[in-house]
Amino acid sequence: MTTQFKVNYNVTNDDMPGKTVLVFLKPQSPQSDYRLHAWQVLSGARGSTESFAYEEVISAGNSSDGANDGKSDADRKPVLPGQLLSAASPSGLSPLLQPAASLAPQQCGVIHQAMPAGQFDGNWYVNDKPVVTMPQVDPRMAASFEYLPNFYFMVATPPMVGQTYIVQNFSDMAQYTMPVTGTGVDVALNRKQDL
Repeated sequence: MTTQFKVNYNVTNDDMPGKTVLVFLKPQSPQSDYRLHAWQVLSGARGSTESFAYEEVISAGNSSDGANDGKSDADRKPVLPGQLLSAASPSGLSPLLQPAASLAPQQCGVIHQAMPAGQFDGNWYVNDKPVVTMPQVDPRMAASFEYLPNFYFMVATPPMVGQTYIVQNFSDMAQYTMPVTGTGVDVALNRKQDL
């Protein structure tokens, strides 16, 4: 099911100089070293409305330590909740993802079975947009991904290419929990008490 979001900018141009609206999806039980990506970057102006669509389509990829920075993974694969993929390296090539086993019904995962056994970063996407990078997955370890359809909104300067955020940033964000049956969400951006 697709949910359409509309963000209405009820602000003046003076309220948003050099600012954008960033939207995040937060993984369950994030670790302090996770690198969180702005899932949507909106750049509205006074009186405008911007839209984006949400559908629970999850995919996973992997990259060498720190090499991805939110760019497309060559071997990105869709993964369903409850599914575990194996990152294996036939003939010593870069790790490829393939089905391995199953997990808890709400989790997705990738287990590191590549040889040679160096670390890699686990990259998770929703609707083909990066959500989180889990750094330094060790050999024979699994990187699992689970999230609730909670959306976090923040007004900030536009992110630089590859810029990521830390878990503590969520304390400064406005959270929206979407009902299971939601198909349309209107979000209003207002200035209130200098915020």
